[in-house]
Amino acid sequence: MKRFDRRGLSFGTIFMLTLTSLVLIGFFALLPTLTGTTNISTNAIDLAVKLDQSFSQLINAQVSTKAPDASHSGLSPLTTPVPTVTPAPTAPPIKQFSLCAAGAIQLDSSALNSLTDKDIGYRFDLMFESLGSMMQSDLTIATLRNQVIPTDKLSSSNMPIDLLNAMKNAGIDAVCVGHLNGLNAGVSGLGTTKASIQAAGMTPYGLYTTPAERETAVIGTTNGVRVGLLSYQNELSSTGRNKTTKEEQTYVFAPLEIETIKTDIARLRQKGAEVVIVSLCWGKTNATSPTNAQREQAQQIADAGADIILGTNPQALFPVEILTAQRNDGRYHPVLCAYSMGNLFTYDRESRVNLASILLHADVQYDPSTGTVAFDNLSYDPTYCWRGKIDNTTRTAILSAHEGLAPDFVDQKQLDVMRRCYKLITEVMANGVLKER
Repeated sequence: MKRFDRRGLSFGTIFMLTLTSLVLIGFFALLPTLTGTTNISTNAIDLAVKLDQSFSQLINAQVSTKAPDASHSGLSPLTTPVPTVTPAPTAPPIKQFSLCAAGAIQLDSSALNSLTDKDIGYRFDLMFESLGSMMQSDLTIATLRNQVIPTDKLSSSNMPIDLLNAMKNAGIDAVCVGHLNGLNAGVSGLGTTKASIQAAGMTPYGLYTTPAERETAVIGTTNGVRVGLLSYQNELSSTGRNKTTKEEQTYVFAPLEIETIKTDIARLRQKGAEVVIVSLCWGKTNATSPTNAQREQAQQIADAGADIILGTNPQALFPVEILTAQRNDGRYHPVLCAYSMGNLFTYDRESRVNLASILLHADVQYDPSTGTVAFDNLSYDPTYCWRGKIDNTTRTAILSAHEGLAPDFVDQKQLDVMRRCYKLITEVMANGVLKER
């Protein structure tokens, strides 16, 4: 059976309380008479008023025991105070730039002649023309293995400044001069070459004319990302050694030593570099794949803080991999490693591996909130160093190695060489992380 609660006073209870009150009032009214008191002022009206007051108090007591009706209350409902929420800080947006990395450029006198017209002058535009916009990116890097000294006689080593203008127009932004031949004209020749590169609107890096320059970090900003550029090698050509003193050789290049690289990268980071690119002049000239020692050294350089490693010196193209750096911060640090970029342009046609290379493409992403770098859209364009006839004149140029993009002036013999180079490139790239564009 359902049971109801009974709340308040019943009518019978009220009646009995009222009767008791009347008796008490009457008693106190007669008390003075009983005790002999002569000042008697109590009358029927007073009794009635007191009776009415007692009755009202009893009724009010009963009403007050009932639960309050919130719908008729004049008080606002009580609410739990809600603390003011402080908005979480907004994470800074990820920054990104597009990268294009190319192999080495090296001309000799015969290549220079093939790009010169008596009536027009230098035709370095023909050298890059067939690539179109392939080299255009936020940051495009290549290695130059020639000197550019306008005051010296042109030779197989020294090229005219027009070459640099053509490189800039093709899309190159930074030029690595860190290679074995970099001091073939001595420290003064290096200084002039670097000044010529800067005058053409590009950034040189990799060799140094003074100890102070060796200690100065090369940092540039591309699409809002601060990028540091470093280069390392362990020796110079015999000509370079003869052109420099023992004292100069202590600072003109940075030795390929892990402790040195750690120190340099830390200096770059302190100066605000967000992405660090390390170029390496290493390996044997005729090698076609990285050695175990190179792989181990590349991993150490990645652990030291490099984000991108670009190998030079071997004229052949090597695989491109993603290394995982161990930096004791619990974060994932991928490092893009190209063990050797080969030749973008060379006069040496003794071997097909010398003629085949790539343009490496990547979107480099920097996360300011974690200090980490990531890569997207990893790809490549295959390239081929061509030499042939145009209007009965010997020419040289950099072409896409994809047969479908071959210009009309490429004859059947050169098409066959191009196909072999393309096959070589795809075989090397099959073991890496890049996909053909």
